[in-house]
Amino acid sequence: MKKIIIALFLMALIAAGIGAYLWNKPHRTADDEKPFATVTSSQLFTEFATDEAATWAKYKDKVIQISGEVETTSTDASGNTQIVLKTDTEMSTVSVTLMAGATAPAVQSGTMIEVKGICNGFLNDIFGEVQLNQGVVVTPK
Repeated sequence: MKKIIIALFLMALIAAGIGAYLWNKPHRTADDEKPFATVTSSQLFTEFATDEAATWAKYKDKVIQISGEVETTSTDASGNTQIVLKTDTEMSTVSVTLMAGATAPAVQSGTMIEVKGICNGFLNDIFGEVQLNQGVVVTPK
């Protein structure tokens, strides 16, 4: 009986250690990784709009480096900065949410920029929006 209690205690201790490690593990960011692909915002949107399933399979959870013209930048109440890039398709965009604590350079609408982000999905509503998260600004052009 004593051996069973000790074994259960050791298993609980190991489980707690694994849980603490996973809880404190750093988040994955685009800054840490080499891009899987380098495309323009228009190319990325066109791929999703043409064949969403195949493009999602290709880019899901991968780091993509995107160049394009800034439509807007904004910061929400939590301090997250979002850069929205124009595409060749009217009212359709590529949205990159920067990683927590990252600051975007002061860019005006119409400025060319390169950003990296982890592909997070495609909103196929009336207009369409490709979404990336944990992004970082590579360089304003």
